[in-house]
Formats: sequence, structure tokens, C-alpha cells
Amino acid sequence: MTEHFFSGKTALIIGGTGGIGRSISLALAERGASLVVHGSKAGEKADSLAEEIFKISGEKPKIIAQNLLESSFAGLESSELLEAAKKCDILCVSFGPFVQKALHETNLSDWEKVALYDYALPGLLVSTAIPNMMKNHFGRILLFGGTGTSYRQEFSTNAAYAGAKAGLNVLISSVAAEYGEYGITCNGICPGFVETEYISEVQKVSLEKKMPLGRLISPSSIAKTSLFLLENADINGTSLRLDGGWSPLNCHTTKKS
Repeated sequence: MTEHFFSGKTALIIGGTGGIGRSISLALAERGASLVVHGSKAGEKADSLAEEIFKISGEKPKIIAQNLLESSFAGLESSELLEAAKKCDILCVSFGPFVQKALHETNLSDWEKVALYDYALPGLLVSTAIPNMMKNHFGRILLFGGTGTSYRQEFSTNAAYAGAKAGLNVLISSVAAEYGEYGITCNGICPGFVETEYISEVQKVSLEKKMPLGRLISPSSIAKTSLFLLENADINGTSLRLDGGWSPLNCHTTKKS
């Protein structure tokens, strides 16, 4: 078999059976990585991904089906997911629930959800994966922020979510500074609005109007950029905007016909 960039490496992709995560899973399979893919549930979507990966690499991925939002966060300590994190060489976290509410409407459950799953979960996975990466003097970590969360700014309807996602920048920079000497890189992508199966046609039309080029970001663009960051050992501690130049100003600008 032909040697590829990540041949002999194991990648764990959280949220890897759909959307952005699915495109990253397929891209890593093409680069020779053995895959452990997390999805919220087993079924047709996970099965079709496994078949696609097998066609690419001749190796079936391990699928971990777990609805994290319906699980106990404390219960993750002894979960199959953390066991996989302890052994991975590459960690990609493309999961995180979106909460869109004004602050005065954001309740206890909303705050708990974004704090645990948009910030604490990536942090826990990173903490769990690092010891094995240190031992092997190799590690690649890729986290996903939200649109416009690569820097501090105000949000009118999703401040709780954006705050948690913006906090990942501290995690990314800290891992890069502390563990770069072990051959570990940690970077992030803050995408604009991405065209996935999770948005309806009505939402797509609305979101396209907010993007400078009048179109959504494609999952294939995310996958290409992800590989660029994962393969280049000189890029470390970066939170990269992949949003076509999105700005809050775009959301209040009438597009020219």
C-alpha cells in the first residue's frame, strides 16, 4: 500500500459522521490515517461513511455512536470516547451545540450546554490526548470555533455560544506554547456559515445574504484547510478565519444584484 502523510497514525474525529466532520474524516482517510469517528447515533449516515472510508483506504473506521447532549458529562470519564482520545495521534473536534438567544433570554440549561460542550468537552479531550502525544513526540489537534470568534467582539443573539467558542483560542494558544517541543501542534478554524445537511433551504437563503460573496462555505474547503493545518508542523497556535471576509457589517448590508 502507498505510504501517505498520516500512514500509521490514528485520528479521532468528534462529530465526524456528518457536516464538517464528515468531510474531514474522508480527507484524513485519503491521507492514510486510521479513523475513529464519533457520531451522535448509529445508522445509515454512519454506515455510509464507513463504506466510503473503506473504498478510500481499504480499512473500516471504528464508529463511536454517542449522543453527547443526552449523556452525563461526568460519565465521560470512563467512556469509550475518552479511551479513544488516550490513544489518538490526531484529534479533531467539530462538534458543539449552537444556542441563539439574547442574553436576557439565556437560561441555566443554555449556559450549561455551551459551557460543557462548546468549551469543557474540547478541553477534556485535549487534556486526555496530550500524554500519549507527548510520549510519541507527535500530535495534531484541530478545534472549531464559531463564526467571528477568532477575536473578541460583541454578539446580540448568541453571546453565550460565541463566548465559549472564543475561549477555545486560549486553549489553542496554551497547547501550542506548552507542548510544541513535543512535536504537538494545536490550531483552530473559525468558519463562516457552512453548507451542510443541517441547514434548511430557507436558512441557506438567509445565511447566503450575510456572506460577502453571497454563498456559503463548502465542507470541501473546510477539509482542505484542515489538512493544511494538520500537515504543517510550522503552524501552531493559530485560529484561522475561513469565512470569506464575514463581518457583522455584512449582516446589515443589502447585496447588489
